[in-house]
Amino acid sequence: MKNIVCAFLMGASLIGYSQESENKEYNTLGKHELRIDALEALAFTTIEINYEFIISKYSGAGAAISFNLSDESIEGYGQNFAFTPYYRQYFLNKKEYGARGFFVEGSIQIAAGEYEDYYYSYNPITEIHLEGTTNENWFETGIGLSLGQKWVSNNGFIFEISAGGGRYLLGTDYAPEAYFRGGILVGYRF
Repeated sequence: MKNIVCAFLMGASLIGYSQESENKEYNTLGKHELRIDALEALAFTTIEINYEFIISKYSGAGAAISFNLSDESIEGYGQNFAFTPYYRQYFLNKKEYGARGFFVEGSIQIAAGEYEDYYYSYNPITEIHLEGTTNENWFETGIGLSLGQKWVSNNGFIFEISAGGGRYLLGTDYAPEAYFRGGILVGYRF
């Protein structure tokens, strides 16, 4: 009976030690990440900054904030500001520092912007030309889903590719019906 109790205690202590060492390895890089969307900064006149808190090696939660640095609108819908809180679940994660690899992200987006439209009309009978622009402000809230892949180096540098989108829910006049979420992001875990 003593042998069984001793074997059980040794097994429990080994399991406890392995879990402790796994958590220590997981925490070596930190639980905070800052990332910038390089694609958005290079292709458009906007900047998006992301913060993510690593909940466990399989999940994280964070928020992204995006600002349009230009007065020009893209395809008529100028998004001036967007705030996007999100939750991520990581899959196929075999590295000890966790929260990396393939992920699925659920998000909520709160956005505001300006709709700009140029119109021109000509009546050949009266020979009247009409032209001008319409500028309307909009505000929307939506939900979305994205897929992506995140790589984290041993010293904390991050490279991420993601794509997805969402649908706006309020049905505000002059607002777009959907939004794109994704990009090529670089950052650091600390």
